[in-house]
Amino acid sequence: MAAMLMAVISLLAVPQGQGTDPGPSWETVAAQVLEESPETAARTLLDWARSGQTAPEEDAVLALLEEMGAEPAASAAAFDAVLDAADSLREAGEAPELGEETYRAVVRSLSPFFTRLLETETTPWREESSAWPADLAAFDGIWCDSTLQELLIFRNGTCRVVIPYLDYYGETAFPARLRDRSGMGWCPSLEIDIHKSGDFSGPLAYYISGLAEDHFWCNTQGQRFDRLRSQES
Repeated sequence: MAAMLMAVISLLAVPQGQGTDPGPSWETVAAQVLEESPETAARTLLDWARSGQTAPEEDAVLALLEEMGAEPAASAAAFDAVLDAADSLREAGEAPELGEETYRAVVRSLSPFFTRLLETETTPWREESSAWPADLAAFDGIWCDSTLQELLIFRNGTCRVVIPYLDYYGETAFPARLRDRSGMGWCPSLEIDIHKSGDFSGPLAYYISGLAEDHFWCNTQGQRFDRLRSQES
């Protein structure tokens, strides 16, 4: 189904009888996120961002993902990898004419790749005994608290924050750290540098009472995140 849809999208993306190529469509980008390598999809994403085409409505993106049978956690992980690849390309000088605001708006228009995971039913918080983690790498993956509608995607020392009520939709991979506070008798602080201060001033912080294979919990904040995995894994 996805391969057939890709073929149809490719034909629709080229207006007949016109000499000007409008560039790839957002449908092509969405299909490549699921079908192609992160680098290939990232280049197409940047081409689409530079084309100046109208961004899709949220319902249209959701409908396409549903039509393609895109499994939510797997497609979110794929989109995260594509955005990481796009960040690397931009850092290497690709698409220098593409402004930050334009790029962020383009990525946000495809945020249903992430936000539909907020519909996942996660386990409500309850107080648990301490099991302090020591390594940020242990958080690599996708974590969701559907009660407060918060999604965190950790990968290689960064975190994409998807918290709609704070106006974060995963556009940026922010630096993250796990700060040891045991010297003061306190649990570690999982910090995300949402202001890109460089010194973690005013971070988004979670005080981690414990980490297990499938969830982490914050007793002082009354919050629990479940690890989301693809149904195929």
